[in-house]
Amino acid sequence: MKQKKSALRREMKTIRENLPAQDDDMAARLITSRILRLPEMAGEIQRGIKASSNEPHIVAGYYPIQSEVDCLFILKALNAIQCRCALPVITGKNQYLAFKEWDLTGELTDGPYGTREPLSGLLNVMPDIILVPLLAFDENGHRLGYGGGYYDRTLEEYRHKGHDFTAIGVAFDGQKSDHIPVAGHDQPLDIIVTEKKVYRP
Repeated sequence: MKQKKSALRREMKTIRENLPAQDDDMAARLITSRILRLPEMAGEIQRGIKASSNEPHIVAGYYPIQSEVDCLFILKALNAIQCRCALPVITGKNQYLAFKEWDLTGELTDGPYGTREPLSGLLNVMPDIILVPLLAFDENGHRLGYGGGYYDRTLEEYRHKGHDFTAIGVAFDGQKSDHIPVAGHDQPLDIIVTEKKVYRP
């Protein structure tokens, strides 16, 4: 299983780096538009517009690395309509992610793997929407990540706690694979959004 995943990671990383959409700002715009129109996002957007302080609903994105879809473009669109946003923080090896609220202007610090993270002194939040980066996905909602297991552990922890949230994979359509090898600890995504389509397993 590990060898299959490692080989697929190398293959999909090369594919993603060479996708025509990877260098096209229009892809990020189309993905943003599709995400904003999701029924799962409607409540978050409405709460953002009302800027209600009674229900701390949060949309977590990620700071893009390598050839990932530019999630900052999505967060900027959400921030513009007063939705609350957050970024993940790696708290240690074999740990699940923490999420800290970020208003897109606050200082960020260098994190592992080339990521950028909100400052450690900020309070942790539990997002209701989690935008998840990936190397590959299939139509069953399975995701291939970088191998650290951070998102799998986080999604598993949230589901174990009964936290009501939606995990949305963000990808270029060219990252779709016919089949992703799945181990027992791998957590499925609820939705995958690309520049061409919304996939619902």
